[in-house]
Amino acid sequence: MTMMISNPESIHYACIARSTTILAHYLAQADPNMESLGSECVAQAPPNHTVFSHTVNNRSYTFLIDPPFVFFAIFDHHLLKSQTLPFLHRIRHSFRQTLSSHNHFSHLSFQPHFASIFRDALHPPPHSSPPSLIVKPSEGLLKKKKRLLDNNSCTNGDSKDAAAMLDVSDDVVCLPPAKASVAVDRQKAKHVWKKHVWVVLLLDLFVCAVLFIIWLWVCSGFQCMAY
Repeated sequence: MTMMISNPESIHYACIARSTTILAHYLAQADPNMESLGSECVAQAPPNHTVFSHTVNNRSYTFLIDPPFVFFAIFDHHLLKSQTLPFLHRIRHSFRQTLSSHNHFSHLSFQPHFASIFRDALHPPPHSSPPSLIVKPSEGLLKKKKRLLDNNSCTNGDSKDAAAMLDVSDDVVCLPPAKASVAVDRQKAKHVWKKHVWVVLLLDLFVCAVLFIIWLWVCSGFQCMAY
């Protein structure tokens, strides 16, 4: 069962954007810094993604991307994905219904309609079924995730600017190194080490054989042992 967000104060900011143009937004408080942060985050919405989430400084920054539209919100970090993602899906669903009668895309052009969109997302009708979260990943997304698994690097330091950190994560804050890649690297290192040991042993045997031949030549065979 999908969990609802009972406390609107857990949503610090929410918006609908077309590319980088904010069509409508919600602010928990009249905070111009939060509005500016939201605009910066939308401007850095990761390409080739359907869902993206990042948590920093006790806030979760979550995207639902349906080109050319971006549905974005800043939540309290205590909220779970089972709450935040369905909320954005419900906003998208309500927005699509409004879109059928309104197609003027300019800054805050949907603001008059956003109060009802936001209310419907918080309190959907009891008979309505929750929007599906199952999205078939695009080929570009699969290729990008494969590159992240092959060439992943994690940064543990905190950032003062959450928007600047959005382009270094994928779906989660930081992906751990793939176990398969680690196993392959260890296998390669073990193979190289064994090869090195064999080379050293063969060199030692060669040197010992040369010294033994020289000793036989100097002593004319085993005559040195007779003295």
